[in-house]
Amino acid sequence: MNVGQRITVDRKIDNLKDLEIWSDLNFLISIVKKQIDKKKTKNLEKMSECLVRLTFYFQENTNNIRLYKEAISDYRLARNRAIERARKAEKQNEKLRKQNESLSI
Repeated sequence: MNVGQRITVDRKIDNLKDLEIWSDLNFLISIVKKQIDKKKTKNLEKMSECLVRLTFYFQENTNNIRLYKEAISDYRLARNRAIERARKAEKQNEKLRKQNESLSI
């Protein structure tokens, strides 16, 4: 498997994991909400608070990963542009050096 295929597979696996986490959280939240609607208890309230924190944690984690990947991509693009500019400058420098040598003779 080449790098491009691995990245695509990794992205699909990450998406499936995210979907599974959000489905699980949604399921748990709906159960706790139904139970709270029936009879409110301290344990159910505590479970609800925990699920809210977990939901915010997973959302924040998902956002951090997405932003990290964007930053890495931006850094790679900037590096590649700098390399391309350096190569062009080297070619131009070589061209000018040859012109200078031909004029010196």
